[in-house]
Amino acid sequence: MNAAHQRVRCPCCGEVFTLTADMYVADESPPAVAPPAESAVSYPPVPIHIIFDGGSIGNPGQGYGSYQLSVRGKVEQPKRIQFGAGYTNNEAEYDTLITAVEAVLRRAKDPKRVQLEIRGDSQLVIKQIKGEWKIKEPRMLERVRRLHALLQQFGSWNAEWHGRDNSVKALGH
Repeated sequence: MNAAHQRVRCPCCGEVFTLTADMYVADESPPAVAPPAESAVSYPPVPIHIIFDGGSIGNPGQGYGSYQLSVRGKVEQPKRIQFGAGYTNNEAEYDTLITAVEAVLRRAKDPKRVQLEIRGDSQLVIKQIKGEWKIKEPRMLERVRRLHALLQQFGSWNAEWHGRDNSVKALGH
């Protein structure tokens, strides 16, 4: 297996996958565990917070979302996203979070130093990505797998539910 591939076990469904650039490939073998790399220089972790919210006008309907990043305590302006027609509320929630995580990965010089904290008012998204709720819909399972492939690139990540009022305060809707 080359450096562009990595085996991981999904905490939600228990399946083992070989990760490539943008996809999961099912695999029956147990994941390979690499020993931690030793480094002579230790850098402090970089705390990054994401607040996200997605929705649709109609269900399904026009999908949209917003997210806000806070890097080392500096709060940034919320970003707005339009997804198009045919989105359910839950699909928009997931795709907003995926977009936010991808934005963090594009900016991070060393994602393994990032301590990612995720907050959202969608219990479904938060509990499914943490493996606390089952994933019944294939469309949602596909999104969870994509999200886990992104999240495993960080040094650590955590996701917590917060009330709707917190999303409104941060994102303006």
